[in-house]
Amino acid sequence: MRSVTSLGTPEELQKKVLSEDWNTYRIIAKGNKVRHFVNDVLMSEIDDRDPARRRLSGLLGVPVHVGPPMRIEYREIELRKLRGEGRGKDQ
Repeated sequence: MRSVTSLGTPEELQKKVLSEDWNTYRIIAKGNKVRHFVNDVLMSEIDDRDPARRRLSGLLGVPVHVGPPMRIEYREIELRKLRGEGRGKDQ
């Protein structure tokens, strides 16, 4: 079972994304929970409660754009493990 939290309509959330400037994008993955922020605004939160199918480790992808044509660029990508976080623990 996956639990997905609604944080606003797509139109409301899109207003937080800068179309003519850099956006910050942050992912916090902790156990079976993943939160995704754009410009410090929580855009999605997923809590994967299916112990038979979930994976507590794996690959991390970067977002791609869906919609009108636009240029996508990335800079200053940083990956870090937070202190005190164990691998594979459910939270």
